[in-house]
Amino acid sequence: MSNYFSIHFTNDASFQFLSEKSVTNKFDNVTVFFEGNHGKICVFNDVIQEAIITLYNGLKNQVELNSDMEVGNLGEDWNIWTNNLADMAEDDEKDIFSNYWMWSTRDFQTWIYRKNEKSYIEISPSYRWHYVEPTEDENITSFNEFLEHYRANVFELSSEQIKDIIESLEVMKTELNIT
Repeated sequence: MSNYFSIHFTNDASFQFLSEKSVTNKFDNVTVFFEGNHGKICVFNDVIQEAIITLYNGLKNQVELNSDMEVGNLGEDWNIWTNNLADMAEDDEKDIFSNYWMWSTRDFQTWIYRKNEKSYIEISPSYRWHYVEPTEDENITSFNEFLEHYRANVFELSSEQIKDIIESLEVMKTELNIT
């Protein structure tokens, strides 16, 4: 795989936008990996247009984190909320988490938000069996055990980092004809 683009949060934590072939148009597939102290995890796998637009809009239009929520706990709160959902949600039940959602895979959620005038990206594990039945030979972890080992990666983004990322995304949007 070739590296199309990278976003560095710290010296040892980044998003890597990788593709099987050279990215030349907005419908080319990319896989975004988060690389950190604990290895490399896939946080997005789809067309480059979707990766860029959701990241760009998330950075440009950051939503203030709900006052009862704490930085770094959004993914855990989402996992608990999702686990507690009834088969049929109540009509008045509102998914407040979608305001912060950026990307998801079966195993990870990526969120972007503001709290106390600071910007954050949070990469959180997802309980694998929220919406999917386990396969016959799959080793299942209980939800309580999942929560015991739960750990999110959270990065505060400086205004300079946000500005640089947005400028890079704008260049890519122009190059790839993404509107």
